[in-house]
Amino acid sequence: MKRSGALMLLASAWVAVSVASTVPAAPAEPIAVVVGAHAPPIEQLAARECAQILGKLFGVPAAVSARVPTHTKRVVLVGSPATNGFVKQSAGAAWPKLTDQGHVVRSSKLAGKDVLVVGGGSPQATLWSVYELGYQFGVRYLLYGDAYPMERPAFRLTGFNVKLEPTLRLRSWRTLNDFAIGTESWGLADQKKLLRQLAKLKYNRVLMSVYPWQPYVDFEYGGVKKQTGVLWYGHRYPLDGDTPGRTALKDLSEFGNPDFARAATYADRVRAGVGLAKGILDEAHRLGMTAALTFSPLEFPKEFAAVLPGSRPSPAPEPLAIGPGAGQSLNDPKLLGLAAAQLNAYANTYPGIDAIYLSLPEFPDWVEQGPAAWKLLDQGGKLGGDAGYQAVLRAARTRSTVASGERGVRSVNGNLAVLAFVHKLRDNSVLALPGMGRKEVGLVGVDAALLSQLDAVTPAGWSALHFVDYTAPRVAAQEAVLQSVPASKVRSSLILTLADDNMGVLPQMTRAALQKLVARLSENSWEGFSTRYWMPGDLSPAAHFLSRNSFGAALTPQKALEELATPMCGAGVALALEKGFAQIEEATLLMDQNDLGFSFPVPGMLMKHYRNQPVPEWWARVRDLFGGASGEMYRANTRSRGGERDFTLYYAKRLDFALFYMNAVEAVRLAGIAKAKGDRTAQKEQLEKAEEALYTASNTLAEVARDQSDRGVLAILDAYAFRPLRKELASLAGGAR
Repeated sequence: MKRSGALMLLASAWVAVSVASTVPAAPAEPIAVVVGAHAPPIEQLAARECAQILGKLFGVPAAVSARVPTHTKRVVLVGSPATNGFVKQSAGAAWPKLTDQGHVVRSSKLAGKDVLVVGGGSPQATLWSVYELGYQFGVRYLLYGDAYPMERPAFRLTGFNVKLEPTLRLRSWRTLNDFAIGTESWGLADQKKLLRQLAKLKYNRVLMSVYPWQPYVDFEYGGVKKQTGVLWYGHRYPLDGDTPGRTALKDLSEFGNPDFARAATYADRVRAGVGLAKGILDEAHRLGMTAALTFSPLEFPKEFAAVLPGSRPSPAPEPLAIGPGAGQSLNDPKLLGLAAAQLNAYANTYPGIDAIYLSLPEFPDWVEQGPAAWKLLDQGGKLGGDAGYQAVLRAARTRSTVASGERGVRSVNGNLAVLAFVHKLRDNSVLALPGMGRKEVGLVGVDAALLSQLDAVTPAGWSALHFVDYTAPRVAAQEAVLQSVPASKVRSSLILTLADDNMGVLPQMTRAALQKLVARLSENSWEGFSTRYWMPGDLSPAAHFLSRNSFGAALTPQKALEELATPMCGAGVALALEKGFAQIEEATLLMDQNDLGFSFPVPGMLMKHYRNQPVPEWWARVRDLFGGASGEMYRANTRSRGGERDFTLYYAKRLDFALFYMNAVEAVRLAGIAKAKGDRTAQKEQLEKAEEALYTASNTLAEVARDQSDRGVLAILDAYAFRPLRKELASLAGGAR
């Protein structure tokens, strides 16, 4: 009896559960996203984005409408009183005073019912307010995609009172540039994905950095047509069956930008290049961002040497460009004409571009014109005459930046020559040509010794983008230089290096320096910043930190990391990430202080270490730091459980890659020592160890390669590490026979 009674109870329970499971749950109430019927396109985009975010967050239908529906109480109003009548009814006189970048997420009432108002002082700011709403609910925006919170939040309309205004109004992100490990290898489809993520992070300008040898413009002057149009200084990266990391490189026979896959001729490459740059510009505008170009006004493709007698090759990794020679004066009509032709070509090729920056050379060469340029700029003695000139040279010679000593003197004189020449261009009305329209014009890279007199050497109305030194810690150490900039007189932004190309393929972090620099910019009335980097895979935490602190959050890197990681990865993960990131930061500083060009991605990047010198002690420390950081990332990955585990796994594998790369470098050095001793057995053994370590490094990175920059690292390593190593091993084997 007892047994049969228990079975009956169990059967009854099963029936109850079974019946309950067949009864459909009451459908969740939909969310209405209401936008103005005649709202501008970017606010229409904002409404669609809002519906998508809320629908995914809460698992309910979310639809865009131009009117408030009667069937739902869940209403989100998108826009401002000027663009959405329902926002006007709801907010009325309570609508806050906002700048064009100010935005709000506020609980409100409409006809006595709770609603949520998401809007801004401009359509662009309204789009940011939508992304801010997602952020408040736990969505995190990474450079490669969105991460939704591990635990679904409860939907609510009440309790929101967010108002944000920027402390840094210009938040610029650089793209194109050079080197296969950078975004020059990214096609338009990937560029658009990145731009969409940047818009979510509230960056408001994309800066396309281009060079004269690249295929982004076409022009002619004096009967000579531009013929040089290549990527990566003309280097090629063929791949074969022996190339490690084939799982990421797939069946490619050569690494390249996918948009140039069928570009066989110069004309093909220009079409591809211009199409890529215009596509970036158009997408930036669609997202409410401005777009800028930067290039050197005094560097030209090498074929124009035929119309510029006395010119000389520009100092660069490859001799693909020319610049003025020692004998050319500031008034050289052919130099002025060629510069005008190139400038106008860019302006006419990209009529929608919002700003053009003229960059001063990293390695100045037209230094002979420095004294004459100073006199031209020193009209009325505003620069202090000859005494002022000598003082500037002394400051450049004795400073602690990379460009010091005689390089510092050359930098000042080369800067002065370009600045004087730019004034000549302005005086000759070149900058008023029809193609220039109402474009903003600015300078990039005015020498640090001249920054205190920036308003005197910069044409009136121009802006300036400042490059003080190569890495963020080096710039942060130049506090007196930063404070000397008259940012209230010349709109100034600072180039913030998130990862330096000199340290190349290895993970880098400089969080403490970035925190210090962002604080100084806000305190000293700077307009903003522009990022500098090559590989973006490691940079989502830095992008997030800059985004939140640009709107007055004043977050420490540790707090910013906690805010980023906890919603998407779960409790406790941020602590492991913090420990790992601190070790990456220490390794970065060691490389910066001891060998800035440690893994510069050019020919010889590995074999330059193949010499008879002792193994530096700091190499072992860097390797240990990468290893320790890797362990923390695996701990974070384990703790993430069902969260955004790809985020932590990527770092773990990148750090394993770095650890194996350091092993390869050390083995190459030991092989060099053995070679000098004539110990061929040890030499061969160490070279084989280096080859095996590189093979493991590449395959480890290939497991998590998520973009063209990661794949570019694999191509670079194949060209500049594996092939030279195999060649040396083959030579050694041949000699043994």
